Amino acid sequence: MSPGPVLITTDLDRTLIFSPRATSQLGGALPADVVEITGSQTAGELCHEARDAIGALPGHVRMCLATSRSISRLARLRLPFRVDYAIAANGGVVLVDGVPDPDWSERIARKLAGVAPAAAVRALLAGFAGSPWLERLGEDDELCCVAIVDRGKLCSGDLDAIAAGCRDLGWRASLIGRKLYVFPAGLGKERAAAFVAERIAGQSGAMPRWLAAGDTEHDQPMLMAADVAWAPA
Repeated sequence: MSPGPVLITTDLDRTLIFSPRATSQLGGALPADVVEITGSQTAGELCHEARDAIGALPGHVRMCLATSRSISRLARLRLPFRVDYAIAANGGVVLVDGVPDPDWSERIARKLAGVAPAAAVRALLAGFAGSPWLERLGEDDELCCVAIVDRGKLCSGDLDAIAAGCRDLGWRASLIGRKLYVFPAGLGKERAAAFVAERIAGQSGAMPRWLAAGDTEHDQPMLMAADVAWAPA
């Protein structure tokens, strides 16, 4: 009897791959391969142990990256293993073999019809230009607005004002490390992962056993929905 399908959804940054900054903060490093370069600098590494374990997964296991990154930032990675599925923009995009799934894209388009465009969110964030805590704004993206901040200088009043302004636009702000993320309200990795699981079930005839890994509040609903979940120490 062949084993049933298994779906693994894993966050990327500080869960599967680590930047030199993150590795330094965590106090050490394992032997690793560079999987992301920004400019001339190493931006992400995948340890050999994780690389080899993923490479040894049997055929009934499907790997799904689940990230808050935009599609363009996800495309920077050069991973040494096959990625069957990927979730980008905190659930705003589902990629199948690197191509956006049309059914999921249609669902998200209907959801976006009820919120303000990303340009309005970028304008809101740009209104804080010159603030000592705002280091820079991220790349333009219709599903994900990001600002790089100095948390030590970011006062709770400004953060509350941004969160309230985003809510009025139909978006939700969250501060993860040095990154202030803003996504359309109602997106979530867990919703996109459930869609991927249903897709796998349609192909295999059985719902997959769902394993998940992640480290931030963006991952918590996904971890709670999975059959088995891990959070990095």
